[in-house]
Amino acid sequence: MNWITVSESTLSNIFAAFAIAVSAWLASRIRNQILEKRLAQSLSPNGIGMEFNSLTKTAKFTLQVHNYADAAIRVRSIVLIADKFHIELRRCTKHFLNQIPLTNEIVALNFSRKIFAKGFLEEDGNPHAMLLPPKTMGVWEVDPQTIGSREWKIAKVYLAFEYTTLFGNVALVRIEPNNKTLTSIRESFEPLSRALHSGNFEEMNSLFKLPHTTP
Repeated sequence: MNWITVSESTLSNIFAAFAIAVSAWLASRIRNQILEKRLAQSLSPNGIGMEFNSLTKTAKFTLQVHNYADAAIRVRSIVLIADKFHIELRRCTKHFLNQIPLTNEIVALNFSRKIFAKGFLEEDGNPHAMLLPPKTMGVWEVDPQTIGSREWKIAKVYLAFEYTTLFGNVALVRIEPNNKTLTSIRESFEPLSRALHSGNFEEMNSLFKLPHTTP
């Protein structure tokens, strides 16, 4: 074997390794883009919840986060950005993890075989974070005392989540809900905070038609 043959063999191995690396990178990038596109739909107007207790004059505001992806994610933080301050939501301990996204797919007319990616994310003690396996949903809430502390004007909403990449790293991504969802959050939360802050509970009942609950 002469040096020309050796050189050709070496170049072939280098090109083959390069092609494999590029293919793996492209596969990872495409997978991550698809995953993040699905997670961009995690917040929707249908996931906004409000409650008002007419006896205690207290209210609740919740947001549902749906993991429609085929991989586990950890919702790290949900933040409402106001004019001067911000509100970080916390996990709602009264609502357990459920699999509404999966149930919706199971009862659909057409159901395709699913292959879930096994991630390496683990649950932690962060009160603002929650691990969501594939096709599950969690609920986050605003501290009830924060709702009426001032008349909030919401400018943006940020959702930060983590997921495991194909190479074993953990990606931290921040997304914003679409304009429809952002408008729904504003139109729900801002009047709620205004009514609580001003003490105008008649406006609360007439505007939201909220159910009167007992303690």
